[in-house]
Amino acid sequence: MTAALSYFQSRQKLLAILGTLYVVFLLLSHWQLPKAHVWWIAGFFSIIMNFVYIKEARALRQFVRVETLVATLLIVLSCLGALWYPPLVIAAIFGHGCWDIAKHLGAGVPFLSWYTLSCFAVDTLYSGALLLYWIS
Repeated sequence: MTAALSYFQSRQKLLAILGTLYVVFLLLSHWQLPKAHVWWIAGFFSIIMNFVYIKEARALRQFVRVETLVATLLIVLSCLGALWYPPLVIAAIFGHGCWDIAKHLGAGVPFLSWYTLSCFAVDTLYSGALLLYWIS
C-alpha cells in the first residue's frame, strides 16, 4: 500500500479509536434503546460500516467500483432489512464480515490486516447475536 496515497495507513490510531467507538456505541445502543429499535440500530450500524473501504479505495484510486458495488449491495440489504425483513440486516452484516475476510486474502482495495480480521470477528459475532435474537 502506498503510504502517501493511503488514507488509513497513516491514521491507524484514528482507525483503531473509531473502530473501538463503533463497537462501544453499538453495544450501548442495543443496551439503552427499546427492543423495538433493534433492527433500526442494526441497519444503521451496518450502513455506516461500509464507508471505510470506499474512503480507502478513493484515496488510493483503486477498486473504487468494486468497493462501491459491494457497499451499495450491503447498504440496500441493510435498509430492506430494517424496513421489511430483519434477516436481510443479518445477512448484510455477515456479508460485510465475509468481505473483510476476502479483503484480508487480497480482494478489493488493500487494507490493514489487523482491521479486516477484527472487523470480521465483530461482524460474525454481531450477526450471530442478531440471528439468535430473531429466532427467539
